[in-house]
Amino acid sequence: MIGTRTIQALSLGLVLVAIAGFGALALAQEPPLSAINEREKAVNALQGRNRSQLARLLTVLVRFRRDPPPPLLVRPNDAVDAARAAILVKAITPELQRRARIYSGEAQEIARQRRLAAVANEAGFTEDSQAADDEDNGPVATVATITGETSQFELVAPKRLLPPLDGKVLHGFGDDLSAGGKSNGLTLATQARTSVYAPAKGLVQFAGPVKGWGVVVILRLTGGYHLVLAGLEGSSANPGEDVFPGAKIGWMPDGGEGPPQLYLEVRAGETPVNPSPLLKSPSG
Repeated sequence: MIGTRTIQALSLGLVLVAIAGFGALALAQEPPLSAINEREKAVNALQGRNRSQLARLLTVLVRFRRDPPPPLLVRPNDAVDAARAAILVKAITPELQRRARIYSGEAQEIARQRRLAAVANEAGFTEDSQAADDEDNGPVATVATITGETSQFELVAPKRLLPPLDGKVLHGFGDDLSAGGKSNGLTLATQARTSVYAPAKGLVQFAGPVKGWGVVVILRLTGGYHLVLAGLEGSSANPGEDVFPGAKIGWMPDGGEGPPQLYLEVRAGETPVNPSPLLKSPSG
C-alpha cells in the first residue's frame, strides 16, 4: 500500500471502499482516463475551430441577406466576385457540417468511454475521488478484507432485479469494449433527466460523485451481492439507508454530451455476474 488512502483494485476493476463504516466505491484506473482526457481536449479544439469557421460563414450570409448592394451599383467585377463567394460558401458549408457531426460523435464516444474506462481495465481510482477526500483518515477496505467479509457467509443471488430506468441496452455483459476488455455489466441509454430506481432491496453503502463516473450508487443486496449504478447526475440516497425495490434513488444528466448512459453491475464477491437474466425486461 502507498500511504493510508491507496485503493487496491479487484481483479476486474471494481473496488469497494469502506467509508465511515458503510462506504463503498467503484473506481477506475487513471492512465485510461488520462488518455481519454487528452483525446477529449483534441476533439474540443477541433470543435472550436469548426464552430468558428461556421460562425464566420453565417455572419457573411446574414450580412449579405440583410444589406445586399443595389443591383445598379454593382460593377461587373463585383458581381463576379459575389457569385464566386456564394459558390465557395455553398461548397464549404456541407464540409463543415460533416465535421461537426463527426466531432459530435467523437464527443459522445468519449463520454461513454469515460464512464466505462474504470470497468474496462484492471484498477481503481486513487486520491481523485471525492469520497476519499472526504475521509482523509478513514479506513480503506482492501480487497482481502472485503472478500473475507463476504466469504464468511453464503452469498444468495437476488431472484430478480427491477430495471433501474427505461432505457435501451447499448452494451451487454461480456461485450467487447472499444477501450479494450469486456463489459462487466450493462450500459443503458436513456432520456435526459430520467429518474433512477433501486433494482432491489438493499443497504446504500455509497452514494456520491466519483471522477470519471458521475454520481455512483452502490447497494449491498440482501443476499450479500453488490449492485453498482454509475453515470447518474445526482442521488437522493444516503449511505446507511435501506432502500426498497422501485424506490427512486437518483436521476440522470440532462444529455448535454449525448444521450445519458447508466452503467449497472452486479457482483458476488470479486466475481461480476450477468444481470440480464435477473432483470424483468429492460426495454430495447
